[in-house]
Amino acid sequence: MITVQNVTRRFGRFKAVDDLSMTVPQGQVLGFLGPNGAGKTTTMRMISGFLTPSSGKIDVCGFDVVENPVQVKQKIGYMPEQASSYPDMTVLSFLNFIAEARGLDGSAKEKAVAKVIDEISLSDVLYQTIDTLSKGYKRRVGLAQALVHDPAVLILDEPTEGLDPNQKREIRALIRRIKQDKAIIISTHVLEEVEAICTRAVIIDKGKIVLDGTPRELLALSESHRLLYFLIPDYQREKARIAFEQMPQIQKIEETAESGKVLFCLTPAGQVFPAADAVDLLRRQDVRIEDMFMEKGRLEEVFYAFTSPDREPKGEAL
Repeated sequence: MITVQNVTRRFGRFKAVDDLSMTVPQGQVLGFLGPNGAGKTTTMRMISGFLTPSSGKIDVCGFDVVENPVQVKQKIGYMPEQASSYPDMTVLSFLNFIAEARGLDGSAKEKAVAKVIDEISLSDVLYQTIDTLSKGYKRRVGLAQALVHDPAVLILDEPTEGLDPNQKREIRALIRRIKQDKAIIISTHVLEEVEAICTRAVIIDKGKIVLDGTPRELLALSESHRLLYFLIPDYQREKARIAFEQMPQIQKIEETAESGKVLFCLTPAGQVFPAADAVDLLRRQDVRIEDMFMEKGRLEEVFYAFTSPDREPKGEAL
């Protein structure tokens, strides 16, 4: 649904987006990540038709954003980071206005507005003016205006910023429900959002893609991926250490004492860690396992590794 081909955007001598290419098909929720100034917002504005690429080509649902800007905007629901609105309008009047601007009228407009009010849970504030709303409700109104015309493509910049945990849960559930017939791009600094709802993640830095893969593939690049932890009674520390040292699959053993117990952190020697073998070995040695868990990895480690100023050059795709 979205195709970005070799797109560059310059502002004078500054190159905000540098020969960027990517596609977002129907049914995909793309987490679009990068540090401040990486080119995320510029890219989303170009896809939405608010900025013209300096070079390259962007298609949305088969329409070129430069040659067919009206058709592209009809296909897109866009929620910018600072979603503009009319602060003196009530929520209901604003949504009706947006629906009309999107070409809806009569019963179609009424149904569309009623549907989005229900989906975003706005019924309690319909008759409040937008300037009286909390930050969280303003974000929800911004999301509602992006959804009211049921677009094929959704571009959301920090969609859950300012929302409480319950509201975040509702918005994530909504995105999961509607994603099947849409292409969705979510730009966020909340990395838990990527794990929660995204099916793919792209990290850009200095206008270029530095990493592209599924959230699981990104987590596998984390230094903490597949670390195995065992909590053992302190009086069995030595017996547990000797048992772990017998396993060639373990590359490194670290210990931390806490309240009469010892937490062992085991680093695997390869990609496959036979946790069941470690459990079986400890049980045969009559070592009591108070608790155990395996670290799946941390996206913030991957984000830092690929975007920090002192990073080493890395590959772009998984």
